[in-house]
Amino acid sequence: MCIALVIFGNWDPFRVLLGALLFGGVSALQLRLQTTGLRLPYETFLALPYLVTIAALAIAGRNAAYPAALLKPYKRE
Repeated sequence: MCIALVIFGNWDPFRVLLGALLFGGVSALQLRLQTTGLRLPYETFLALPYLVTIAALAIAGRNAAYPAALLKPYKRE
């Protein structure tokens, strides 16, 4: 989830904060939905935050601008 937040936030701390609030809200929502009495298996509700994470990455990951030094080894001079 943390790596997804960083990619979703596009390496911007404010957007990462908004993403964390979104994912935390969905996690709280799944707990709330379990108490409503819907006739769905509880595993469906447990998977809801992860499904939202995948959907958010599919949408926001298209336009992600990665740092130039990402995956390049650090060489001390």
